[in-house]
Amino acid sequence: MSKLTKKDIQMVQLRSWMYQWKSFNYETMQSPGFTNAIGPAIEKIYDNDKELVKEKIQKYLTTFYNTTNEPSQIICGACLAIEESEVEGCTDTAIALRTGLMGPFAGIGDAIFRISPKVIFGSLAGYMALEGSLVGVGLGILVLLAFYFIKYNFFWLGYREGANFITSRTEQIKNLTNSTIILGLTMVGTMIPSTVKIKIKTVFTYGEATQSIQEILDKIMPYLLPVLVTAVIYWLLGKKNFTTVRMVWLVIAFATLLTFIGVM
Repeated sequence: MSKLTKKDIQMVQLRSWMYQWKSFNYETMQSPGFTNAIGPAIEKIYDNDKELVKEKIQKYLTTFYNTTNEPSQIICGACLAIEESEVEGCTDTAIALRTGLMGPFAGIGDAIFRISPKVIFGSLAGYMALEGSLVGVGLGILVLLAFYFIKYNFFWLGYREGANFITSRTEQIKNLTNSTIILGLTMVGTMIPSTVKIKIKTVFTYGEATQSIQEILDKIMPYLLPVLVTAVIYWLLGKKNFTTVRMVWLVIAFATLLTFIGVM
C-alpha cells in the first residue's frame, strides 16, 4: 500500500512544473530542481530510514539531468512510481530511466513544445495582429492553458505507466515528433508571403515606356524578395555573432535606410 496520499503526489507534480528554474547549475543542470520536486515524497516513503533517504537524495542531486519540462513530467511521474515500489535498487533504476529518457525527450520537447508552437501559433497571432484582430491574444492564452493541461496529464501518465511507458509508446512519440516538425516548417513557408512585406518602388523609364523592378521580380517568382530576405535572416542567425536582438535592429536599420532613399 502506498504511503503517499493523492495530495502528496499532486505536490510533487506542482513542484515539478517549476523545477527548471530552481537552483540551475552548469554541473548537473536541472538535477537540484528535480530533486526538490521528488525529494519530500522520498522522505515520506522511507521515513524510517534517514540514511537511506540521504543516499537516495544524493544520487538524484549529483546525477546530470536536463530536458524539456513538458515531457519531463512523464519522467518525474515514472520515477515517483518506481520509488514507491520500495524495491531494492529502485533509485538506480529510476535514475537510469531518467538519464536514458532526458536526451530523446529533450528533442521531442523542443520540437513539439518549444519551437513548433512559437512558429505556428506565433505566426498566426502575428498575422492576426497585422490585420487588426485580437484573436491572436486569445489564441496565445489558449495555447498556454493547453500546455498546463498536457503537463498535468503527462505526469499522471508517467506515474501510472512507470517504466513501461517508453517501451509501449516509443514509435508513436517518434511519429508525432516528425509530423510536428514538418508542420512547423510548412507554416514558416506559407506565412512568409503574408507577413514579410517587401516591395521595390524603383521604376525604370525608357521614353514613354516604364518598367517596375517589382513586376520583373514577380514574373521571376512571386514573393521572391520576402523569401530571399527570410532565408538570409535564417542564415545569419546561424552565425556565431548574430543574436536575435542584433538581427532585429539590423532589419530595422536596413528597412529605414531603404525607405528613406526611396528604394522601398
